[in-house]
Amino acid sequence: MPKISKQAQHLKKAREIEAQKLVAKRNDIRRKIDKILNDMDEPKLENTLELLTKLNNNNSEIISLDKEDRQRMDLISSIQQLSDKEILAADHFIMTMRYPKGPNEGKLISPYLQNKAHEYVSQSLYKHQASVTTLQETNNKMAIKIRQLQRQNGHLIRRTQSLGAYAGHLQNQKSKHISEIRSLVRQSQKISDTAFKNKIKSIFKINEREYTEVSQLHIATQISQIAHASAFGIMVDESTRGEIKNLVICYQAWNEQKQAPVVITTNLLNISKCNSETVSNSVIESIKKEGLNIMKCTLWTTDNTAYMSSNKNGAIALFNKKTGANSFRIGCGLHIMQIVFNHFEQEAFGILNNAGFSRKPHPYNLLYLAWNLHNGYNSSDKDKPLNINAEITRSLYDKLMGFHYNQYQLPLRSRWGYELRTAKQYLDRYESHVCFARWFISQLNNYNKTPKAYLKDWRLFESWLLNPMLNIQIKCLDNFEMFFADELLEAIDTLSSDEFEKLFDGLENGINKTYEYFEKWMNSWLHLPLVICRLGGDLAQSFANSFRYVILKKTWIKPPTELEMKFARELENDIDCGNNDSYGLQEILLNNKEFNDEFEEFCVADNPLLYNFPYLYNFVKTHIYFIIIHQQQVEGLFNKLDLKTHANMTLSLKQSKLQLASSKIEKENLTEGLEKIRAQRKEQKNIPLQDIQPPQFGAEIASNFFNNLLNM
Repeated sequence: MPKISKQAQHLKKAREIEAQKLVAKRNDIRRKIDKILNDMDEPKLENTLELLTKLNNNNSEIISLDKEDRQRMDLISSIQQLSDKEILAADHFIMTMRYPKGPNEGKLISPYLQNKAHEYVSQSLYKHQASVTTLQETNNKMAIKIRQLQRQNGHLIRRTQSLGAYAGHLQNQKSKHISEIRSLVRQSQKISDTAFKNKIKSIFKINEREYTEVSQLHIATQISQIAHASAFGIMVDESTRGEIKNLVICYQAWNEQKQAPVVITTNLLNISKCNSETVSNSVIESIKKEGLNIMKCTLWTTDNTAYMSSNKNGAIALFNKKTGANSFRIGCGLHIMQIVFNHFEQEAFGILNNAGFSRKPHPYNLLYLAWNLHNGYNSSDKDKPLNINAEITRSLYDKLMGFHYNQYQLPLRSRWGYELRTAKQYLDRYESHVCFARWFISQLNNYNKTPKAYLKDWRLFESWLLNPMLNIQIKCLDNFEMFFADELLEAIDTLSSDEFEKLFDGLENGINKTYEYFEKWMNSWLHLPLVICRLGGDLAQSFANSFRYVILKKTWIKPPTELEMKFARELENDIDCGNNDSYGLQEILLNNKEFNDEFEEFCVADNPLLYNFPYLYNFVKTHIYFIIIHQQQVEGLFNKLDLKTHANMTLSLKQSKLQLASSKIEKENLTEGLEKIRAQRKEQKNIPLQDIQPPQFGAEIASNFFNNLLNM
């Protein structure tokens, strides 16, 4: 007999082990069945026997089972698959879902009623259940809604009354027009057809605001003054409102009639792209349209964006290439300070990832949170937490400690002056904020319906109020224009050595970065042509002598002072670098003998007064003064646009209102109103002391006010 291989032996052994496992499993099942059978009573044993008998039949017998038997087998199988928790629920379901009375008492309810019950549960199980509390909340919400509708109704009633009065006014106006027309008809034989038409036209235009015609007349008068000036400048800025890019073009010059520098807005354009090509073309078209001499355009005042400030492809560079002019650019002083301030804040206190609010400890975030909690909920139509708005918050401050404050300035990272204003307000109100935040958070904690986000913001505000690093940083922000000696002394007492080192290094880096960017954008004032502006200042004579020596190639009249030598070296450096633009002064001196003689007299005079030298004084007025005065105004152009116009106005109407907005408000127009205000203030001051009631405030008064507010 051949020897069995190892593989066959392993297979045989595996089959034997598998057979042993099946036998053990079968014996275990039999033991469990025996245990269950021993615990059954007689009826259950009979049912089990009947079921087992049917299960033990052959396949043909299983097929012959009736429908009820198959359903019973499926039911038993489903019950076997239930978990322990579901077994209890199934048992309770079978025992409970029976008819309570009637002919079917004790029997399971019908499938129809079961479906109805299931449908009811499906529709109502996950819905908010009505209770006394929920009904009360719903009632309160409805009461608030009713008050809002009542206010709207009152507003509509007032609008209706106003429209009724306006309709009556129009009716009277119509009657007046008819009378005037009848009168004109009677006089028609005595006047010409042209006069008759003009009179009819004036009747129907008497109450209309024809901004376009008025603004055109106003601008024509102003442009005629600029046309007679020896030089003028362009002020231009772009900003997006919604999906529209707006370009504003202004002219600046010296007004001989008013003997003052003026700036007028002439154009408001909608442009598709904001680039150097579009801006330069728009300015060229505007100058030609106004009939001005394009060669008199000596400078542009703009912001410091790349498409404006680039020396190669910027708007001014393209303008000079296309026209042959020699205009130069002056950066807006406010925009430069914005750049400088932003870099100081980033270097000294850390960079924020976005322009909005975040919960990262940072001076800007603290200032924004202070504004948002005190005035921010009035800036949108969203629901206010607990219906608390800025007015109620001010009242709570008043009731708690008798503290009054005005509206917080919204801090904007794109407007450094706004953020500094907010910082000053925060420091002035710091002690009151600490006291109020502690009391108000306790009140919010005691009220179980306080929105979690609102409470979280107040807790964050309190934690930042007590953060010494943040508060010292804000003090440094407030004292940006000065040294930080007092703040650093305070930091030594309140911060750890690591925190102090971090603060000190940040301030040092911020100051260095500030100087770097300030030098970058303001350095042009130390070089030609802008250095000519020194003729309008206190060092005019010293600079004139240096200019005479370097540019006009004349010898020193007398030994130069140290300051004159410094000015001369700076001018020589400009000449060596190829910068010889003297803003037209050299050409005027060479071509105008009277001006040149007067310039020589100015250089040798003792303590000369500029206005005693008419040629030089006229040059300073027409070329320099309007630069110094108006170079800060670029950033305010669109503030005026937002105040004077709205989105539904046509472009021509917006332009007309913007043009008229530059008109000066005369003092005489305000005299009567000021007299009334002063009289009212005087009456308030004359109130007898016994009639003045001391203000009532304190924690109890504030708490009562707050609780009454919540119960409204």
